[in-house]
Amino acid sequence: MPAALADKKSFFSREQDEYQNPELHFFKDKQAFELPVFTDVTRIIRHPTYSEVFGIVEGTSDTVAFTYTIRVLSHSFPISAVLPGGDLLFQFFYPQPIDSNILTPLNQHLYLSLPAAHYIATIETDNKYNLIAPGSVESEFLGDHIRWSVTTSQLDHFNFLLSSNLVKLPPTKSNPSTEIYAQIPNIGKMTEVAVKADELRNYIKETYKIRQIPYLKIADLTDVRNAIYPNGHWIAIKIPTNLQYLPSSLAEIWMESFVKGRTITNRWKYPIFYKGLSEFLKYDFLKTQYPELKLLGPLANTLPGRIFGLDSIPYWYQNQLIFLFTERQGLSQPLNDDYARSSRLHLDGSGVAKYVSALFHLKGYLGEFKFNKLMYEAFEQGHIITPEAFHRHLSENHHRPLDWFTVDFYTKNTILDYELLQIRRCNYTQVITVKNRGQIKAPIPISGIKDGEIFITQWFEGHHGTRKIPVHTEVFDRIIIDARAETPEINHHNNQMRTAGILRRLEPVKFQFYTGLEEPFKNQIYWYPMLNFNAYDRILLGISVYNSGLLLKKYEYQISPQFSTGTGKLTGIANFTANYPIHSGFFHMIRAGVYFKYFHYDQDLAFTRWSPTVRFWWRKSNPRSMYFHITRLRFVDVRRELPPDYEDLPVDISNASYGVFSLNHTMEYTSILKPTIVKANFEKSSAFVKVFGEWDQRWMLPNRRWLILRLFYGQFLKNNLPSANAFYNFGLSGTLDYNFDYLFYGRSDSAGIWSQQMFITDGGFRAATGVYASRWMGSINVSIPFWKFLGMYADAGWADGRMAYGTGIRLAFITDFVELYLPVFTSQQRVGANTGYLPKVRFLFNPDFNAVLQRIRRGWY
Repeated sequence: MPAALADKKSFFSREQDEYQNPELHFFKDKQAFELPVFTDVTRIIRHPTYSEVFGIVEGTSDTVAFTYTIRVLSHSFPISAVLPGGDLLFQFFYPQPIDSNILTPLNQHLYLSLPAAHYIATIETDNKYNLIAPGSVESEFLGDHIRWSVTTSQLDHFNFLLSSNLVKLPPTKSNPSTEIYAQIPNIGKMTEVAVKADELRNYIKETYKIRQIPYLKIADLTDVRNAIYPNGHWIAIKIPTNLQYLPSSLAEIWMESFVKGRTITNRWKYPIFYKGLSEFLKYDFLKTQYPELKLLGPLANTLPGRIFGLDSIPYWYQNQLIFLFTERQGLSQPLNDDYARSSRLHLDGSGVAKYVSALFHLKGYLGEFKFNKLMYEAFEQGHIITPEAFHRHLSENHHRPLDWFTVDFYTKNTILDYELLQIRRCNYTQVITVKNRGQIKAPIPISGIKDGEIFITQWFEGHHGTRKIPVHTEVFDRIIIDARAETPEINHHNNQMRTAGILRRLEPVKFQFYTGLEEPFKNQIYWYPMLNFNAYDRILLGISVYNSGLLLKKYEYQISPQFSTGTGKLTGIANFTANYPIHSGFFHMIRAGVYFKYFHYDQDLAFTRWSPTVRFWWRKSNPRSMYFHITRLRFVDVRRELPPDYEDLPVDISNASYGVFSLNHTMEYTSILKPTIVKANFEKSSAFVKVFGEWDQRWMLPNRRWLILRLFYGQFLKNNLPSANAFYNFGLSGTLDYNFDYLFYGRSDSAGIWSQQMFITDGGFRAATGVYASRWMGSINVSIPFWKFLGMYADAGWADGRMAYGTGIRLAFITDFVELYLPVFTSQQRVGANTGYLPKVRFLFNPDFNAVLQRIRRGWY
């Protein structure tokens, strides 16, 4: 991997860039982490440096035997990592004979997996070390040295830990096949780990009747940051701060090790299958053994937990939340995509979560006994070597086709969405009408709810279109599809209906403070008191009511009335949006909405703005692509109150009311080292037509600060206003914001603190110039960091042929959100500015929450 990192065009380097991990790019001594390099000479693989390491190829190319001796006396051997306290972590990934026709950008730069291997290692160390290694380990004392002999097989890599800090706990009768190594302060906690490991072992034995579970070693590496790759023989645990999460932490690594030890799966080719299978076993264990475990653990029972509705959400529901986050944005991808085509969000969460949910769906449909039997046979008879073999095993042992699981869920980018349309009670039965709004013909669990509890659940075969289904004759309060929320449905909010009364499809309403996690069968309405400010409305007091949470909903609204203490009038905002995820084609999501604002923009002068808008999110050519495109079409209708002395002027001059149509396209290259944002804009109104664009290019320096270059150019194609009226003109120091997009606290002020607020728009000058262009404008802005938040800026530009420039000190407390500019030199003076230096200082303050989310999104999707 270090060799791959040295090649900036390698897959591994690009992956670290995508994962927003700059530390590796600025790491100087890469050789300190170099892994062994082997050369193939006449059927012998030999290590070229400090130790005698060689392997002889025996038999077929599928089996390689390595015999090597490593002397670790003075840390001279190139190792994977030196851990806190001087422990040594070795992780060897060995080359594999492969067909050159299957090389990909991924496996050209990563050590590959061995399909089958046998390792014999001889390791000589100082007496102070304990050895934690896979397989059979024998020791021989040589005075002040120890010679270890390690024999193991069926591994795709060989890793071991030489520790002088960990102590081996004595074995217990209840857990004789597990070794526990603990840090001295954590001995008590690691004793609890032994108990939980015993629970996991017994669960596998009792649930799936698997008897042969490998001897396992568990090492306490709580404070270690390095990634330890599991190999099925020993695992590294990091003890959570709150022990309530210990079963979850241990189950995750224990089940991953178990699956790793039972399969020889190519985890790079089948990342979702490999991880999804182990994650399913983890959640199945937790649901069975720890059903009381909540999603946020101890926080669920606190006052904030109850306020935000966390007390009722079980731990396992996080799979639903994770995959719904992606699915509702049209960002999901087939679960059988290999590692090189999988986005970070798909690999680290949504893809795995969807496969886990699909397995629970399958378990519910087959029944626990049959599902567990099929899993036992899959593990014992080697049917989980590949997902194709596993899925074929399932299909061949069930009397009905399982294509909905093996094909639709796993190989296609399709959605599951059943809607309950109608309930009719006849003399002898109840008939419900169910419509399939998705593309997957999956089985349907339908439950009858009586007195708030599930009375009965019946499974029905899936269908396309609309179908009438007779159900149990008991008189229920409600009928719900997937009442346990275990199937990977994209929308549970159309799954229930009351059997009597009016508005029977209306979900129970739940008022909730601020925000919360989505509950599948409740109509959550969020609220919070508002306290805002601007120079003309003064303090704004109000309340915001909305239904948008952490997950997108198809229809979202926000209503925020606010009382202006400065004017005594009611102001506020109101928005309504509709989200349409698209799972194939040019776009992955379309959002259409109407946005309304009413505030004051000057003393006793208000504005009203309506803005119907449509946004198109373009699908990436490859889910791992760092290029992100979005197109926006909107119309902005503004009505402004004017002072009495403007009443006799014509509307097109006074700008009392106007409409602006705009088309905007943004391209973002989301590299952490060299991000780029390019924006192209077209605007048209009755008074003007103009085009403009900007290029924001950044380079991350070794001090983790940004060197920023920004270019801007704008051109009027038509401008009917006289040059003295600068309302729509390009501004060298920023726009006049006639679209009312930005949060200016004193947008009409010409003096005072609020007149010094600015945003980097148009010419982007950090100093106030008072210069505007009615024909064309071009500018260049540079920001150079020096130390922490201290840096300098330089601006140069041309407005209708007039040149201006300036430079000064830039204090970037939070880049793009909180910055302060202290001008040192400028070729222009602000029109009407008071004498003195302080009025020339300007600041940027951007509290836009959507801009914050956009920054966090980088590297994920």
